[in-house]
Amino acid sequence: MKKLLFLLFLSTFKLCATNWYTDLETAQKVAIASNKLILVDFWANWCGPCKKMDRDVWSKEEVKTVLDNYVPLKIDFDTRRQLVDQYGVHGIPFVVIMDANGKVLYNKLGYTDKIQTLHFLEKYRLNTSFMQLETAYFNRQPSYSTALRLAQKYLDFSLYVEDPEVRKNVLSLAKEYLSETEDLLDSEQANYTMMEQKIELLEANVDLYDGNYRKLGRFLEKKIDEEDLRKYNWGVYCFLNYCMYKEEGDQRNIQKWENEMNKLKNPELYWTRYSKLIASRE
Repeated sequence: MKKLLFLLFLSTFKLCATNWYTDLETAQKVAIASNKLILVDFWANWCGPCKKMDRDVWSKEEVKTVLDNYVPLKIDFDTRRQLVDQYGVHGIPFVVIMDANGKVLYNKLGYTDKIQTLHFLEKYRLNTSFMQLETAYFNRQPSYSTALRLAQKYLDFSLYVEDPEVRKNVLSLAKEYLSETEDLLDSEQANYTMMEQKIELLEANVDLYDGNYRKLGRFLEKKIDEEDLRKYNWGVYCFLNYCMYKEEGDQRNIQKWENEMNKLKNPELYWTRYSKLIASRE
């Protein structure tokens, strides 16, 4: 994988000297290699507000400095209709912040001045090194397994994001990759039931991190075959139950699931996640 990332870097190194890319695939490779998100500016030659943003926003040194934290990409509204339709662009200027696989974290329609632009650029300037390998694997070979690993990485990454709005959007990305996992699953494969169960548990995990305890509670009230869970997905199930009862203050069940957590092969992983979850709420 290190060789893959090195080759991606070499293939795009010369292009990094330019201010804006014009090809999405190239921008994606640079984003993976540099651990940056992609900032896309949908524009057109006839668009007055687009020209105003070029003159009064994108060309300003303060904006350029923050923009160094992104891979900047310009998409022509008139000639790149497939991308325009794919991202639902119905007006311009339209700014999108996306990950290296093209999943959207943030978008904004219409002209924004320098102060407004700096605000969202500062807010979303995330270093994506935490999920670099998983992003590269998925980009190179989309499959249910690479999508699932990336979904889990985004879940964990959300615990380190301080801004509530950005955290919520990172969790939305985790959910998108879980949906992608489900789409890439083959019902004929031997581990289909286990993987389907895993997806449901991680979707419930998204609800937990998003603070949606009511929805998590409804999920945990469902009749679930614990024998199957113990074989494959017991750790996540224990974690969800522990967090749920901790929120409710149910001491008897807290103790029960704490004991189950401590019996796991890797309890420290779940206790670290719980500590980060509590810290993210403070």
